[in-house]
Amino acid sequence: MSLVGNIEDLGLGEIMQIVSMSRKSGVLSLKSRGREARIVFHNGQVTRASSTMFQQNMGELLIRRGVIDRGTLNRALSAQADEGYRQLLGTIMVERFEVSAEAIDAVVREQIERVVYSLFTWTSGTFVFEMQEVTEGVAIRIDPVQFMPIQGLNPQFLAMEGSRILDEKRHRGELVEEPEAPVVSAGSANPGREPAKIPATPEPPALALGERGAASETVEITAWLVMAVGGAALLYGIAGLMKYYGRDWQTVLSEPYLVPVTKFSVFIDLGFIPWTITLASIYLLWAAYQFWKLREGSLNRLIEGAWSGIAVVVVYEVFEFRQWVKLASSNAAFSYYAIGVVGLIFGTALLSTPFAGLLLCLKSDWMSRELRKPCLVPSGARPL
Repeated sequence: MSLVGNIEDLGLGEIMQIVSMSRKSGVLSLKSRGREARIVFHNGQVTRASSTMFQQNMGELLIRRGVIDRGTLNRALSAQADEGYRQLLGTIMVERFEVSAEAIDAVVREQIERVVYSLFTWTSGTFVFEMQEVTEGVAIRIDPVQFMPIQGLNPQFLAMEGSRILDEKRHRGELVEEPEAPVVSAGSANPGREPAKIPATPEPPALALGERGAASETVEITAWLVMAVGGAALLYGIAGLMKYYGRDWQTVLSEPYLVPVTKFSVFIDLGFIPWTITLASIYLLWAAYQFWKLREGSLNRLIEGAWSGIAVVVVYEVFEFRQWVKLASSNAAFSYYAIGVVGLIFGTALLSTPFAGLLLCLKSDWMSRELRKPCLVPSGARPL
């Protein structure tokens, strides 16, 4: 055994981060309130996940999605049994029945994600991670009618997305513990067959916490672009603060104004915006760095940073419009205010464009695919 503990002390997201960063292979077993689950890793990537809370097996799911028909499933099961379960069911379907490997892979990946995300609601229980090489032969001994994805799923993405889903459920008050009573496992299309246990292997070295997987090029470019925008905004905010705090307030307050001024009103006009920009840009820089390092919850933080950028832009333009109105004479024409409103709308749209683009990018399917890419391509694992 390499890693043993309680879910209350070390959450699933943290466990997956450790396995991913150390690029280990093995099986993570979880138990909670009569429920059991298992996540299989190969070179730090998730290649399989099963839980007693999921009744539907992959064969039935493929039929429902129209990837195969029941006749193909039965023939593949018969061929696998006749040969003594030497190949995974997905491999047989692709090689002998001309089933699309990509179509199977999409369903397998979706099912793995569903199982893993459901495990984030397990707030108590125990876990055991056993390090060992999980090749196709070992996977067959675990459960011959299971499927393996073409390429493993990135545990760091699963951890971030699982934490995001958990936070959303908590926010909406939908987080309810699943019932204790276990149901039939979803792992097998043959209910009468008990999955075989993985043979014991010598205990390997302990997990190295200092190692980390490399982010994809797209994630790095996105993070650096955001840091560049945040850096520029930080410089602007600091320049405003230096200008504000470098003033001689006795001279400023003694200058003639159309309306009486106080130090507080001058702060609202000239100091509040630089402080707001400075604090928001610091948060954006920190969120971008976390995203670059693929830390847990960093995707949510970067999305929050983008929204805060839009909020600062709106506040900035509203204050600019306020200054525009204050400069108006008592009998200013309607066109004067119309010009101010147009400037407010145009300025808000122009300055918020980078942050709106970042939001669209982070929430797009394209970015989700990039985050799913593994840090290392598993070697030695056969597809499906």
